[in-house]
Amino acid sequence: MSSRQQRMAAKSFERRGLRGHWGEWRKSPLPAGIPGSRIGGWCQEVRETWANNLYVVLIRPFLDDDGNGVIHLAIRTASNLEPPWRDMQRIKNEICGAEATAVQVMPPSSELIDEADMYHMWVLSSRLPFTLAYRRAA
Repeated sequence: MSSRQQRMAAKSFERRGLRGHWGEWRKSPLPAGIPGSRIGGWCQEVRETWANNLYVVLIRPFLDDDGNGVIHLAIRTASNLEPPWRDMQRIKNEICGAEATAVQVMPPSSELIDEADMYHMWVLSSRLPFTLAYRRAA
């Protein structure tokens, strides 16, 4: 298949995905991380991938500095386009649960890693101290 045909096929998958048709998730365990990943890099900590016709999600569980569980989701599309917010929400819901809280981070420039068209979210073990939903003042 030519490069142009591959791009057209990826865009076709993406259009179907935007209508909500992603296909079933296919799960693959990675007990030793992503094969061939850089020694000491976060890709060695990836323990599972979920893939469907539109997205591939790398799943990296770890403990934060306080010992709380966090799940890092690294998300990529077939066409390398940025996933819309509603798709990121759906991915979070389907992988970690509808009531889980997740964040995306804009890091300091000194910590920026921008080697691939990949989008990241961190699913926390507790809620944030702020939200768009109404919460009564204490």
